[in-house]
Amino acid sequence: MKLKMALVMILALVWAGVSYAQKEIIDCINYLKAGDYQRAIKSGQMAVKLYPRSADAYSCLGEAYRMTGEINLAIENLKKAEAYATRDVELMYIYISLGDAYGQKGDLDNALFYHSKSLNLARKLGDREMEAGGLTNIANVFRIKGEPDKALEYYEEALRLYTDEKGKALTYNNIAGIYLDKGDYKKAIEYFKKAIEISERYGEYHASGDGMLNLGDTYRKIKDFKNAEYYLSEGLKRVQKVGDKYAEAKGLAFFGLYFRDKGDIKSAREHLNKAYEIFKSIGAEGEASVVLKDLSKLEEKKENKEEKKENKKK
Repeated sequence: MKLKMALVMILALVWAGVSYAQKEIIDCINYLKAGDYQRAIKSGQMAVKLYPRSADAYSCLGEAYRMTGEINLAIENLKKAEAYATRDVELMYIYISLGDAYGQKGDLDNALFYHSKSLNLARKLGDREMEAGGLTNIANVFRIKGEPDKALEYYEEALRLYTDEKGKALTYNNIAGIYLDKGDYKKAIEYFKKAIEISERYGEYHASGDGMLNLGDTYRKIKDFKNAEYYLSEGLKRVQKVGDKYAEAKGLAFFGLYFRDKGDIKSAREHLNKAYEIFKSIGAEGEASVVLKDLSKLEEKKENKEEKKENKKK
């Protein structure tokens, strides 16, 4: 199963024009920053009722839905935010969230479209950190599209622009993914560990958890099952704690492949089925179809195994 792009762009204080009288929007933003996505959703729902023409309210609610993997609801609210936005800085962040949401949905053309719009606004505003983020987002899309060399060019350009270590952590994580696609597992592990180390240093519990899932699956690929189990277990625990359904499903799918490789078909099927159900429930159709293929291959493997047993009896 391919790694999905893991962009965690918390919209911290983007909405500088929000009045402090608009308590529900401020609460939504603060809960989002804290990684308390369920409370962010509740505050965001109240905010859009009280301020039905506020881009800030819809932006925060849409991003909160995205961070919990509720992709269709995220897109619906972010489109409303786009319609009500009046400032370039608002639109820049809204386009990032829309690009991410479409990427999670498997709609890579729309993901590239919105990330390109965000990058253009970052350049217009002269924001180097956001320009670096935009380059990273576009690289993510090219990677998923199966163009690793083009993706690596964008990642390297982003690294030259970043001054913030947290931004570098995200790019290290994605560069690790490129090496993973190329089959260079040693390099992939090196870059995943760099990303996790930075995330943990800054208390980024969510990002470190997602990175651990990626690292655990990489260890699975080289048959290092001890490290695979440790990082998958710890990563899954962290993303479940923050309520990220998308990352939870990814972790369960990785565990399914882990059990498959260990020959435990029953546990593999159980975890893959759980992953499939979550992906379907949140609208991640692309990932759901990948898991379905893994389940189909698992059944074929089981049938072949049973057929061999029958042939031996004969």
